[in-house]
Amino acid sequence: MTDMTKELTIVQPENIKQIVSIAPKSMQDNIMSCQRCMEAGESLLKAIQENGMTDELDREAAAFIEKSRKTVRVMNERRSPVTKLFDEIRTRFTAMENSIDPGKSDTIPYKLQQLRNQYAAKRREEEERRRREELARQQAEAARAKLKLDVEEDFKGQFQSLLNERVNRLTELGDGVTLESWETVCGQIRAFLAELPAGWLEELCSTVRRPLNVSADEMRRIESDVKEALGKQFKEQYAAEIQDNKDYILDRMPSKKANLERIAKADAEEAARMKAEMEERQSKEAAAQEEERRRKEEEERKKSEAARQQVEMGSLFNAQAAVQSYQPKMKVSKKIELLNPEGILPIFSMWWRMEGRNLSVEELSKMFRKQVTFCEKVADKDGEFIKDESVSYIDEVKAK
Repeated sequence: MTDMTKELTIVQPENIKQIVSIAPKSMQDNIMSCQRCMEAGESLLKAIQENGMTDELDREAAAFIEKSRKTVRVMNERRSPVTKLFDEIRTRFTAMENSIDPGKSDTIPYKLQQLRNQYAAKRREEEERRRREELARQQAEAARAKLKLDVEEDFKGQFQSLLNERVNRLTELGDGVTLESWETVCGQIRAFLAELPAGWLEELCSTVRRPLNVSADEMRRIESDVKEALGKQFKEQYAAEIQDNKDYILDRMPSKKANLERIAKADAEEAARMKAEMEERQSKEAAAQEEERRRKEEEERKKSEAARQQVEMGSLFNAQAAVQSYQPKMKVSKKIELLNPEGILPIFSMWWRMEGRNLSVEELSKMFRKQVTFCEKVADKDGEFIKDESVSYIDEVKAK
């Protein structure tokens, strides 16, 4: 016989018939007892209300109260067989329901739910770990891509500084020429090497700070790759710009010599004027060269910025396009775990600040009935009272 069958056979049909047969009489007898008790009580209550309490009426009230207790016991005995059976039937029904209720511990659905909770927590942790690993990988990849751009920009900056320094050196030679040094300066300009200085590229080292998620070996590899990629460009650009500047300066050297000869033959006033004109021309030429240099640097900066934005957008897209694996349906909510009894104080503090202080005295008294009762007992037994302007004690008197 299964447990379910046992539950159904506990309540015998003959017992139900017997209870059903006595239930109407028990109900009628209890109605009559209740009515007589209430009538007698109302009469006594009216007499007290009209005449005030006296010793005689107090004795009658005490006797009536005692008789009421006995009447309640008799009424309870009459209805007990009926209500006991109904209680048992209700108990059997609820027991069957509780045996398969997922919210009740030790039921199979409850145990299955706990297993599902454990599995969901495990899958969530796996997914979180996978997500963290993927995020770390993407961040490292983005860091390497950005580092490559930074190193490239740093190398280009160092190269441009070298190139500017050498171009300025050539310009200074041409601007500083005199009649006496004309041949020497021309020779120096012609001999000025239009090749990237030997060993400069090999000794080139980045000044960019290495990110934490990029190893030193990766940093060296990135520097080496960037240096190899830019090496040919640097050599060709250096040779072209130095040669262009050499040719530009040498082409103007004969006219400079002629101007210097005219200045030497002129009187002081005319020589000063001609010299000022020559210096003004040189200043304008230098400004034009500087403007051209800045234009090229701005173009290079825009290219670098565009490449940087492309890398950042690619990193953002990769982060958003992370593959989502199967996840059981789950609800993740925070649960407080008390580590020690003192932990209840900050919990109560938060509750009081956000909700408790807005409740009425009646609501709070009902909610903390157990704590209020404890303090009342301490006052009665030990004479210890709460000393606070929001708390007062009153005497409750009960007749025995």
